[in-house]
Amino acid sequence: MQALLDAIARMERPTEAVRIFHGRGGLHPGCEDWALDAFPPVLLLTAFRAVDDAALTAVGEALAARWRQLDAGPLNWVLQTREGAGRTETRLMAGEVPEPHDVTEDGTRYRIHLLQGQNHGLFLDMAEGRRWVRA
Repeated sequence: MQALLDAIARMERPTEAVRIFHGRGGLHPGCEDWALDAFPPVLLLTAFRAVDDAALTAVGEALAARWRQLDAGPLNWVLQTREGAGRTETRLMAGEVPEPHDVTEDGTRYRIHLLQGQNHGLFLDMAEGRRWVRA
């Protein structure tokens, strides 16, 4: 989990929707089940397995500490746990999620729904594909 904590410590204040950390690609041993995305003003942590309280506390404390350093206002973050077989749980961990919630990616605006299931309305893994289509 150290690679995720390191990414949090290095992250800049996000102004557009962006993937901050992607553990699913196998580049970070021990972090394969984590992704951290920014959908300003909200951070979304996705866990692809059940999360123990110690790990959740460590990530929450790291997010809060970095957010204070960035002087970015109130911390808003959501945890989504996907345990397979269609079991998805989404929880607001701190702050709030705006409604409606509009974000931008490369100048294009999207309306997203972080608290309404697994499909948020903007799949950040496809950012490069959207850039290619716009080019």
